[in-house]
Parts: sequence; C-alpha cells; structure tokens
Amino acid sequence: IKIFIWNSLHGALPVGEQFAIRQIPLSNQCPRCRDEESITHALFTCSYATRVWNLAPLAGLFHANLVDSTLSGLDRSRRIPSLPPVGLDAGTLSAWIVWSIWLSRNQLLFQHRSFTLEETITKAVTDAREWTLAQNHTNTASPPTRMINLEPNPNRPNHLSIYTDAAWNPSTDGAGFGWMIDDPITPSQHSATETFVSSPLMAEALALRQAIIFALNHGIESAVIHSDSQSLIKMIRSNSFVLEIYGILHDIFSLSNAFSFIEFMFIPRAANDRADSVAKQALYALNQF
Repeated sequence: IKIFIWNSLHGALPVGEQFAIRQIPLSNQCPRCRDEESITHALFTCSYATRVWNLAPLAGLFHANLVDSTLSGLDRSRRIPSLPPVGLDAGTLSAWIVWSIWLSRNQLLFQHRSFTLEETITKAVTDAREWTLAQNHTNTASPPTRMINLEPNPNRPNHLSIYTDAAWNPSTDGAGFGWMIDDPITPSQHSATETFVSSPLMAEALALRQAIIFALNHGIESAVIHSDSQSLIKMIRSNSFVLEIYGILHDIFSLSNAFSFIEFMFIPRAANDRADSVAKQALYALNQF
C-alpha cells in the first residue's frame, strides 16, 4: 500500500487523465460518473468516492468533494483519527480507504463488478485492522532470526535467484503468492495473499512484485527473478504495458531501478514447483476465512 500511496502522489496511477497525457488510445472518463478521471477524482471527488468517505468512521468532518489535489486529500484525511470502537491511529484508516476505493474502481472497470458503498468501506476498515494487528505483533515479538544471510560469502553466486508463482481462485477472485529465495546458505520461502484479483496474469504480476519488495526490504541488491508466466516475463523484458496490469508493471519497473542488477527469466512450470506449492498453500489458507 505504501507503493500505491507513492504512485498516487506522483501521478503514476493508470487513470483517464494519464491515458490522455501519454496519448494512450483509451477513454479518459471515470468508469462511474463519466467525468474526466484524474487521480484526485478517482480517490476523492467522484460521487462514489465522496459517499464512501461520508460513511467512514472518522472522528472529524472530511469533505472529500472539496479536495483540490491528491496531496491535500491524503494530508487532511490522515490527520483525522477513527471513531471508537474502530480504534485505528490517525492516518491508518484513510490510507486503506483510498486503497479500497481504487480496488473497487478496478473491479468495475476490468471485471464489470460493482461493489456497494458499504462493501467498499467495510473492506477498508477490515484491512486496516488486520494491518494494525500485524504491525503490533511484529513490534512486540522477539527479534526474528535473519532468514537471508546477506554477509559476503565465497560460496555465494553473484546474484540471488528468486522464484515466484501465484495461485488464483476465479470464483472468489482471491490469490495466493509464493516466492523462494534460493540462497545456497540460508534458502527461505515466503507467501502473501490478496483479494480482488481479476485474472491469473494479475496474480502472477502481483506475486512477482511482492517478491521484489521483499528482496529490497531485506537488502538484496542483485537478483534474478524467475517466473513460469511466459507472457508476464515477455512484457517485462520488452518494457511493454497492458491495461489490465498497467499499475503493477509500472511498480515493477520503478522498483527494479533500486537494484544494482536485476534480470527476469522465464522457467517451465515443472521447474517452479516449490514456489507453486507455497502459493497454493497461501490460497488455501485464504479460502478458509
């Protein structure tokens, strides 16, 4: 979500206004109200977004329809704490509200699925609570054992290999992500899940992005990323975009600049069985809720 906020502040979300600026032959209209779609419009001033904000359990007034820029909207909303019993710190809920509004917008645009105002704000509150609980658990837990040995070692290859895969449930639009850090000294496996994922391609792209973020957060500066999604690897290697995963690809390209070396490689599915297994386990766990 930090990347999403950063992109929204830097004009890097794929909205109608950006299509027009980049001369992409797609409509510049909001999929809900048909006004010209800017990032500020999509997240704050669209009538749908404004009504979602009106339902937000915030302790102070926030007039989303009067927001004149994405920066001012995020700045004003983050200063307002949530009402009890929601009990979230100021700034936490507002970030998840704009994220939920964005996901709902994408579902309407790409999947023709319409979510009610109540469903959108409920998802924001639920996700914000889960995120807060996860942060509290991390802060109170004992310092974790380093999973990836980042010290120089003569047996280490020049570049770490990272294997990524995704599992997707078309009936729920849920996805599980798995990635393997193939460190010869301390190999490790990791997983994550996401809802509102519209296709297998989007799931594969999200899994790869998760792996890149993980690598950067753990100090990995040189990596070869492996995926069994041939179409995704072709897009990345050719620096091309498709509308369905425009924003995710933009994130991947931006994050890749932080590495001293990074390469993306296609591998057959049979050679990616470990990451596949982790992704399927993550999806199974998600489906239990």
